[in-house]
Amino acid sequence: MMGIPYNTKKPYKKLGECHECGEKFAKSDTIKSGKVVQLKLYDDPWQDEPNIVRVHAHNDDGHGDCLDKLTDTSWADFRYFTCEKCDRLVISQCPYNGWRSYIKETDDGREICVRCYQEDILENGHDVEIFKSGRVPGDFFSEKEISNLNWGLVSGQNYKHIAGRDSAGELCKLALKLIGEGRKVLINYETMAQGGGEGYVSMYYK
Repeated sequence: MMGIPYNTKKPYKKLGECHECGEKFAKSDTIKSGKVVQLKLYDDPWQDEPNIVRVHAHNDDGHGDCLDKLTDTSWADFRYFTCEKCDRLVISQCPYNGWRSYIKETDDGREICVRCYQEDILENGHDVEIFKSGRVPGDFFSEKEISNLNWGLVSGQNYKHIAGRDSAGELCKLALKLIGEGRKVLINYETMAQGGGEGYVSMYYK
């Protein structure tokens, strides 16, 4: 699931051909006719300006039209999803490193992009309930942002190895102690296996 890295933050336009199937539009394929839809897409959650693309609509081949396929994860990777916080259509995983998911699920079951997730955690820290459950939350935060927002490294909690219930429980116990003292807690993934089962993390507080 690796591809050639490119600047995913640089916006582009694809208006003469379908962004999904790659076919050039016929003269009758117009927005006015309803056969084509123009969309704003983001190939990176941290992309400030959107990509402007057009896709076929109402060209169902028995498996959905191009507009449907753009968000249909049942048949292909690197689909798009609508972030339920910023309402942008964001790619679900890094287009050149598919192991990096751009979707985070909130406690109430909403799917949000990692940019919205990180902005919330950088401001508010992780919710106490996730530590009570024994699970280790977190993401790959920018160390520069962590520092700029006055998060401090918890003593002895740099590159802590998490591998199973015992080590996760120990980390969660410390996080709960800090939260109980009125602190906010942030977990930064240094390295993490797909699915979050094992890796190295650092704990910050303020």
